[in-house]
Amino acid sequence: MEYLTMEGCRRLIGKDFSEGATKMKLDVFEVVEPKFPATFRQSKDVYETMQAFAKSDREMFFIVFLNTKNRMLDYVVHTVGTIDSSAVYARDVIRSAVIHNASSIIICHNHPSGDPEPSACDKEITKALIAAFEIVGIRILDHVIIGDGRFFSFADAGFVEDYKSQAIGILGRINL
Repeated sequence: MEYLTMEGCRRLIGKDFSEGATKMKLDVFEVVEPKFPATFRQSKDVYETMQAFAKSDREMFFIVFLNTKNRMLDYVVHTVGTIDSSAVYARDVIRSAVIHNASSIIICHNHPSGDPEPSACDKEITKALIAAFEIVGIRILDHVIIGDGRFFSFADAGFVEDYKSQAIGILGRINL
């Protein structure tokens, strides 16, 4: 599986882009390159960096790879789904994080409906990813859902810490 990255887009169309926000029109959505280097201190920083993806007509799942200082190393559009879902598998997200040598990640996706409230599936995949990442020692700092003019942060709502505590409780009973 190959991921859509800005470097991949550059190779695909054979052009180099100037600094700053760069746009390239694709059939499904518009790709806007976030300004590098981005440092994330709060969920609002993630939203402001990735909010251009709110305009997509399909659900898109992103992985933002961070170094130890929470500076963005890179990001990928991991999957592009349908109007109300996107297939996400823990093994593929872990593989991407390891390949990018990330010490932590932020996951995010858009809701084409514009309403950033998490669905039951959003909560379940977040819980599963946090548990899986606990095993490999890469932190998931947040899952941000991008809506129309607003966002939802799993970290701000306390879910990330709750899910991590649950995962540690389960993993503590397993002799790894």
